[in-house]
Amino acid sequence: MKLTQLAARKALAAAAITGAAILLPATALAAPGPGVTSHAQAALPTCGVATPDLRGGAFVWSANPSFGYAGGMVYWLEVTNTGRHTCTLRGVPGVAAIRNGHLVGSKIPASPKGKLVVLKPFQTAHINLGTRFAGEFCAHPVSAQVVVYLPGQARASDTFLSVPVCPGKPGGGVLGPPGAMTAGVGIPGYSF
Repeated sequence: MKLTQLAARKALAAAAITGAAILLPATALAAPGPGVTSHAQAALPTCGVATPDLRGGAFVWSANPSFGYAGGMVYWLEVTNTGRHTCTLRGVPGVAAIRNGHLVGSKIPASPKGKLVVLKPFQTAHINLGTRFAGEFCAHPVSAQVVVYLPGQARASDTFLSVPVCPGKPGGGVLGPPGAMTAGVGIPGYSF
């Protein structure tokens, strides 16, 4: 009797594997792959910049440092759709350092090249932002606010993150180009 149950389990497992092998190519053909945008997604509006008091766009804020390395720190930035409608972002954000309302050095521009991130209301995308320690690049670093330029946006979004920077250098001499945006769901500390 045990042999019959074992044979039945093997037959059931083989049928499941065969079914998956048949369905997998059909599913792969039906769904757009990485980097492929469906027509419905392409028609969605681009996420605008929101502020704490202005809902209806993408709100950027910084999370805790994700990890440190010899000579710098990587921060995890959150971009959350605070609006009531789905919106999209494509590309890599730009960054700059601002002190007393003025740009320190020059900004690192955003790039429209990259995968499309679709954000439903209250969904979040994540960006890794690398910074280097300013004391290694200049004798007299100053503290500056880090701002992010979302792809396709001329207005900067405050990250609520300050770092020491070097005047006269691109990105304050310490900001590197951010990583590509990665979609994730939710806002830390809240449940939706």
